[in-house]
Amino acid sequence: MRARTQVALAAALLAAALSPRPQAAQVFRSTTDLVNVWATVTDRSGRVVPALTASAFTVKDEGVPQEVTFFRSEDDTPISVAIVVDTSGSMVDKLADVQDALRHFIRLLRPEDEVFLLRFSDDVEQIAAPADRDRLEQRIGWLRAAGGTALFDATRAGADAVAAGQHAKRVVLLITDGNDTSSRSSRRNAVDAVTRSEALLYAVGIGHGERASFGHDVFDRGGHGGATGGFAAGDRVDGGTLRNLAEPTGGRHYVLEQAHRDGRDLVDEAIQEIAQELRQQYSLGYYTSSAVTDAKFRRITVEMSDRSLKVRARRGYIPRAPSGRARYE
Repeated sequence: MRARTQVALAAALLAAALSPRPQAAQVFRSTTDLVNVWATVTDRSGRVVPALTASAFTVKDEGVPQEVTFFRSEDDTPISVAIVVDTSGSMVDKLADVQDALRHFIRLLRPEDEVFLLRFSDDVEQIAAPADRDRLEQRIGWLRAAGGTALFDATRAGADAVAAGQHAKRVVLLITDGNDTSSRSSRRNAVDAVTRSEALLYAVGIGHGERASFGHDVFDRGGHGGATGGFAAGDRVDGGTLRNLAEPTGGRHYVLEQAHRDGRDLVDEAIQEIAQELRQQYSLGYYTSSAVTDAKFRRITVEMSDRSLKVRARRGYIPRAPSGRARYE
């Protein structure tokens, strides 16, 4: 009787093992990827503040304070940078100055940094990859002005290019003089692409008063102020869009009018200022302490213990799927 019972029990267990089971709902699980945040700290005068310690910062993920497990000041991390240059027709009187400024910019980069170079007008074209570093200045010299302005398409392309870079610190340097006129992508598409790339975006807008061709006569660094002159609204630098692209990433935007006033080259100054800022940022890393159950955008807040200081850092990220690639809804 006992043997018969044991046989029956074994058969039941085998049947249970072989029978189909209801599948549990698939749940997104976060990996233990380190969340990297690069922060720029300035004082009331806008000067970069060096030599702070980790205790000067509070980092929150979805409002929950996080333990900063990685910290470095005077950041010398290698960077991957996508330089995205407007070559539309209205850049004809500005392109030579941009080319000169970019040559100075790449000379400030380090050998281990990698550079992608893209140009855009009605279309977007990558004309240099990191393997072309020794010919990069030559490629910059190839730029010519013609056509419309696919600003949003170009921003997406720059973000996608730099996301393929080998370094965790990524930068998109966007240079333009106007509004989007010919993109298939929307502004939202462009913002989402930059968010997914986790890049700092710096945008330099060059006004139309440089050669008195459009009568633009106001200088606005950082996007504050106004513009005057007798020209259509479509000819103005879209400072609002540049701000909306840059600020959420922890980068910044410039709108430069009369870029050579008083004998100064404001385009060159802005681009060199960006190069220097990239080496004066704080690197903070943490493993989120709160559960991640989906691939939705998560808010990051960085605060300073000294309230007189101002900090710029990215405002959020999209968690990565277990494969190491992010899944998006």
